[in-house]
Amino acid sequence: MLLSVVIPCYNEEENVQLFYDTIVHVFGQLMENTELIFVNDGSEDRTYTYLKQIYEESPYQVKVVSFSRNFGKEAALLAGLEHAKGDLTAIIDADLQQRPEYILEMMDILNKHPEYDAVAAYQEERKEGKVLTFFKNCFYKIINGITKMEMVRSASDFRLLKRNVVDAICALPEKCRFSKGIFSWVGFNTYYMPYTVEERAHGTTKWSFWKLFIYAIDGIVAFSTTPLTVSSLLGILLCIFSGILMMIIIIKTLIWGDPVAGFPTLASIILFTSGIQLLCTGIIGQYLAKNYTETKNRPVYIVKDLLDSEKNKEK
Repeated sequence: MLLSVVIPCYNEEENVQLFYDTIVHVFGQLMENTELIFVNDGSEDRTYTYLKQIYEESPYQVKVVSFSRNFGKEAALLAGLEHAKGDLTAIIDADLQQRPEYILEMMDILNKHPEYDAVAAYQEERKEGKVLTFFKNCFYKIINGITKMEMVRSASDFRLLKRNVVDAICALPEKCRFSKGIFSWVGFNTYYMPYTVEERAHGTTKWSFWKLFIYAIDGIVAFSTTPLTVSSLLGILLCIFSGILMMIIIIKTLIWGDPVAGFPTLASIILFTSGIQLLCTGIIGQYLAKNYTETKNRPVYIVKDLLDSEKNKEK
C-alpha cells in the first residue's frame, strides 16, 4: 500500500528540510512505501532550491511540483492530489504546525475502521485571538445554515483520504475551488479526529484577516445561492416599504399641506436604500465574477518544473 503525502509550500525555505528530516524520522520503515509530494507554489525565496536538494539526495520517493507563479494554496492542494498515486493520500503543511505523527494515527483509524473513507483533523482549542475565533465561528454558522452540507467547525485541510475520495475531488472541473467545501460536498464517511496545533517551526503565517475574509466570501459564493435569494427579498421588501411610505407622504400632504418637512428622514431613506442596492449589486457581481472565471476555462495552475524520483528510477 503506497502512501502519498502532499505538502504545499510557499516561502518555506526555513522549514522544508526540517519537515523532511522530521517525517523521515517519524515514519521510519514506512518511508519505503511513501511518496512525498512537495508543491512549490511560486515561492519567492529559496524554497525550490532546498526542495531540489532534498529530491537529489533523498533515497525515498520524492516529487517536486513547481508552479510558474503563486497560484494559491487551493491550486497547490489540487496539484498535489492530481500527482498522488497512493492508495492513501495525506495533506499536511510544511511548517510543522501539523505534526507527521498524526498521519500515523489517521492510518491506524482507517485500518481499524474500514467503513471510513477519510480522516480529518480539527482543533479542539484554537490558539488564536478571540476576535478571529469569533469571526470564524460566525462563518461556520452562516455557511452551514445556507448550504445543504455541513462543514465541521475548526476542521482543516490536514486529513488522510482514500483513493476513491481523491479521485472524486480531482474529477471536479471547477476553477474557483474552496477545498473545505469540496471535502464536504463529495461526501464519503469521514472520521473527525481532534489534534493540537503546534507553533510554527520558522516564519510567520501567510494568512491575514483580510485574506481569510476573502476566502470566506469565496466559500459562501461557491456553495450557496442563498445570498442571491436574500438580495431579491430585500428588493421586494424595499419596494413594499417605499410604496407604503409614498402613500403616507401623499396622505400627509393632502391633509396638512406640508410637503417640505421631513427632509432628514428622506435623506436617510435614500442613503439606506442606496446602500442596499450597492450591497445587492455586489452580491450579484461576486457570482458573475466566478462565472466569468469559470467560462474562461484557464488551468487552475501551470507547472514550471516537475521533479519525480520514480520516473528517474524507471529510466
